[in-house]
Amino acid sequence: MVQWTLVWAGIGLLTAVCGALLGLVVFPGAVHDKIIENTELRQGTPQFKRWEALPQPLDFKVYIFNVTNPYEVQMGRRPRVVEIGPYVYFQYRQKDNIRFSRDRSKVHFSQQQMYVFDAESSYPLTEHDQLTVLNMHMNSILQIIDTQAKETITNFRSDVNNTLEKIPVVRVIKRIIERTTPIQSILQIAEDETYDSLRLINVELNRIFGRPDTMFLRTTPKEFLFDGVPFCVNVIGIAKAICKEIEKRNTKTIRVMPDGSMKFSFFNHKNMTDDGVYTVNTGIKDPLQTHMIDSWNGRSTLDRWSNRSQGSSATCNKIQGTDGSGYPPFRAGVQKMTIFSSDICRTVDIKYVEPSSYEGIPSLRYITDTNFLNEIGPEYGNDCYCVNRIPKALVKSNGCLFKGALDLSTCFDAPVVLTLPHMMGADEQYSSLIEGFHPDPEKHQIFVDVEPLTGTPLNGGKRVQFNMFLRRIDSIRLTDRLQTTLFPVLWIEEGISLNEDMVKLIDDSLMKILTLLDIIQWSMIGAGLLLAIVMPIVYFAKRKPRSTSGTVTPSMTTTTSAASIPDNK
Repeated sequence: MVQWTLVWAGIGLLTAVCGALLGLVVFPGAVHDKIIENTELRQGTPQFKRWEALPQPLDFKVYIFNVTNPYEVQMGRRPRVVEIGPYVYFQYRQKDNIRFSRDRSKVHFSQQQMYVFDAESSYPLTEHDQLTVLNMHMNSILQIIDTQAKETITNFRSDVNNTLEKIPVVRVIKRIIERTTPIQSILQIAEDETYDSLRLINVELNRIFGRPDTMFLRTTPKEFLFDGVPFCVNVIGIAKAICKEIEKRNTKTIRVMPDGSMKFSFFNHKNMTDDGVYTVNTGIKDPLQTHMIDSWNGRSTLDRWSNRSQGSSATCNKIQGTDGSGYPPFRAGVQKMTIFSSDICRTVDIKYVEPSSYEGIPSLRYITDTNFLNEIGPEYGNDCYCVNRIPKALVKSNGCLFKGALDLSTCFDAPVVLTLPHMMGADEQYSSLIEGFHPDPEKHQIFVDVEPLTGTPLNGGKRVQFNMFLRRIDSIRLTDRLQTTLFPVLWIEEGISLNEDMVKLIDDSLMKILTLLDIIQWSMIGAGLLLAIVMPIVYFAKRKPRSTSGTVTPSMTTTTSAASIPDNK
């Protein structure tokens, strides 16, 4: 019987060792293989179906800056704004035209987007609220006209001077007469004609933009964001010619209506459309490349950013990372990830900051790196972001915007500037000129919480603000008293918080299995160690009484024998 205690101790030790081996070798390997199987984009799998059409819509929240003192701003006063929002929309995404490469390692697709107003989440706000906002299309068109006028004068001067310098005799004569009237008169005529054209805009503004008395617009979220603000309605003559020039620019926020009029809307070009053709890795060859973009519209680089000085523009034009809807598996220990956003024509790095959790699911929190908006310029090796397309803007001496702002002129085909909401982290050259900002990292920081094993985004938000410089434009009376200001228009939060069904799916398919494996592992280790420790104790405890019986019994026997001898005395 005693020997069986040692047998059980051995069984316990073996069980503990098996439990440790299962926990250190077998279970991790099995989980690793299962995660790869469930995360790679293989046609016909549940994961592929969830990738093809997101099982829940993204949250798309819009916060609009309502201008409370538009007439004071016209007189050169400091603008006051009040954030109104969120106006909440469901953003549905469906991938179309899906094609796999021959070896199934890459998949090509486009992605349709649709926006539907969520009245319940937006309440008490409605799409028909009356708001006063910056008249973006008028401001943009006036600045473009101003820019082109200046370029025309500069080019004309350059052409005249270059032509004269090429002729030896004229070169001598030019130096003699350059202080006299002929050359000056020619150039003056060019300038006069240009500024006459700008003055002509004053006359045509009423026809083109509907009798504006400020640089601001009274509109509704429905009209401003999607339906469109009408202009160039029933125009004739010069106004019609100007509208034709606007049409030729093919700006994505302006669309031509069947009657020839135009409409400006901030997001209509994103609704019921796709943003291009993506080619991404399926993860079949390398799991750590799952969801990583191989090309966009057939290219691995953009052509939106160009370096103004020596060097290459490759830094700014690189297309890499994922589109943010998913990440490769096994993120534990990954300090930095990259997202490509076609909306802002660039890639953005996000860095790991701390462990987090969402609805009880452990996650890793990533936020945007500081160089996203704060470290731009030749000193950081990325002056290709300094496109310098906004004349008379508030910029540093090297032509780059101050920290916290990114010029999206080449991306939007309009003088739009990107910042974080409420210009959080932006230089005081911009943020101090507006009254009504309340930056808050909890509300305005870009972040994402990622489940570390599968790379699934659990919770996150892409939060960015769109602004335009409001300034005086020569010969445009409506702008005569304006102070140069980086003016806020709106900010958006685009992201996801997994709903109850998706949380349950991850919990059932991953977390509960991991918990069960942990229970099995530690139960085996615990039970095995318990047997391995307790059974030897039992063994030695049983041996001690047996040894005591062997010394006492003879004494007792002797005594008994002696007592049994009869007394014959």
